[in-house]
Amino acid sequence: MIQTSWARFTRHTSLAALLMTAMALTGSAAIASSQPDKPSGPIQDFDWLYDQSLLKDDDDDDDDDDREGGAVQIQQNRTTTTTTVSQTRYTDLVTNYWASDFIYRLSAIEVVEGFPSGAFLPSNNLTQAQFAAMVARAFDRPSVRQPVMIRNLSSSYWAYQSIQSAYSMGFINLSNGTFNPNASLTRLDMLVSLARGLGITQVSSGQSVDQLLSVFTDASSIPTQHRVVIAALVERGILVNYPQLRTLNLTQTVSRAEACGFMYQSLAYLGRVEAVQSAYIVNSTNLSNVINTNTTTTTTTTTNQNSVEVDDDDDDDDDDDDEGRRNCNQGIGNGAEGCDPGNSRPRGGSNDEGGRTPGNRP
Repeated sequence: MIQTSWARFTRHTSLAALLMTAMALTGSAAIASSQPDKPSGPIQDFDWLYDQSLLKDDDDDDDDDDREGGAVQIQQNRTTTTTTVSQTRYTDLVTNYWASDFIYRLSAIEVVEGFPSGAFLPSNNLTQAQFAAMVARAFDRPSVRQPVMIRNLSSSYWAYQSIQSAYSMGFINLSNGTFNPNASLTRLDMLVSLARGLGITQVSSGQSVDQLLSVFTDASSIPTQHRVVIAALVERGILVNYPQLRTLNLTQTVSRAEACGFMYQSLAYLGRVEAVQSAYIVNSTNLSNVINTNTTTTTTTTTNQNSVEVDDDDDDDDDDDDEGRRNCNQGIGNGAEGCDPGNSRPRGGSNDEGGRTPGNRP
C-alpha cells in the first residue's frame, strides 16, 4: 500500500515537473514570439547598401537606413552630406558670382574642392593635374586603354591615381609616358578632352555644323578639325561662355570657374546632376534672348537714324518756313528733334548700345 502510494506520488511529482517544464517552455516561446525576428541570411550583408548609385534615388523619409557603429544608417549619411553642402563656403566667392552655382554643386558631390586657406581661387588657371582630378571624380567611364606608369611623377604625387584614371578613360594623353601636371589648358583643350572622353564626336540634332556654330561671333577661330566636336558640344548644352554668351575665346586659358561650368554641364548632359539656370549656358533659350535683344536694338537705331521730323502744324509762327529747320543733322540714336541749322543739340541719352549680353554681372 505504502509502495503503491509512493509510486503514485512519484508519478504525480514527475508529471508536475513535466508540467512546470512545459509551461516554462511555452512561456519562453511566447516571449520569443513577441520579439521581432532577428535578421538572417543575405539581409545581413549590407555592402550593397553602400553603393552610391543606389543611394542617389533613396528619397524616402524612413529611419531604417541609419547607420551607427555597425548598424545601417544611410539616411544619416545623406543628411550629413547635405549639412556639409550648406556649410561649405569659399571665402573668395560671393553669392552672385557668375559660376557660384556650378562650383558649389560640384563641391557638394566632391568633384572639386578649395584650398586649405578656405578660398577656391576661381580665376586661377586650371592645371592639367586639377583637370585629371575632376575627371576621375566626376566620371566612371569604361577603360579604353590600360593605365601606364607615369615616368616623371612619383606614385605618391597627390593626383597620380587620378591622372592614371583619366588616361585610362581616354580624357587625357601622355607624351612618351610623361605628364606635365602644372601646365595650363586652353578652353579648346578642355572642351576637346571632354568630348573625347565622353565619346561626343558627331552632331545628331539634324542641324548642320555651320548652323550650330553660326551663333558665335568668333566661329572662324575654331580649328577646322574641331568644328564638328564644338558643334556637338553646343547642341548638348555643354558650353558655358562668360562674359559674352556668343564669344568662344577658345585660345584663352581656361579658369577654374570656367572649368566648373563645362564639367557641371557635362554631368547634366549625362543625367547625373539636375539642370541649373544660368544666362551663360549656350542653349536655345539664352541665344534667342540675346539675338532678339540685338535685333530690337538695331531696329530702333535704324529708325532713329532715318527719321526726320517735319513741323506740319498750322500755327502762324515762322519755324516751318525755313528749309534749314527741316533738314537738321540728326545724331545717331538721339531721335528726331526740331533745331536750328548748325545748332542741333541732342535731347535725351543715346540708345546706341552696340548689342548687350544679358546678365553681364560680376
